[in-house]
Amino acid sequence: MIGESHMNSPDSGRPQVVDTRASAGPEGRTYAAPFADVWDLFDAEIRARRNWELVHADEERGLFTIVCRCLIPPGTDDLSVWVCLDEFGLTRVDARSSARGRRRDFGANQRRVAAIFRALDEGLGTGNRVRR
Repeated sequence: MIGESHMNSPDSGRPQVVDTRASAGPEGRTYAAPFADVWDLFDAEIRARRNWELVHADEERGLFTIVCRCLIPPGTDDLSVWVCLDEFGLTRVDARSSARGRRRDFGANQRRVAAIFRALDEGLGTGNRVRR
């Protein structure tokens, strides 16, 4: 959950990560799928998208950093995606996309985040999504 440090279960073998995102961030998704399946699916999704450049991927911290080039309106957006285990051992995905500078994005960032979650929902199957 945003604002909490319960990023991984004690049995996960991954170090605890402090969540530095703003509490006003977008609502993410929780899946009953293994961390590795979600991570690999999202990694493939990034590589399949035109005008997206994977800048950094840190599986231990559960963080993807992506630069998205936009044609209309022209500019560059920054996308961060966090994948972690929640306090119940379920895989949690949160995403934040923002335009660089003072450029208006006309809703492109919100649509990008929604498209990411749709792709994960479709790729993992609707039965894996946990609604809370």
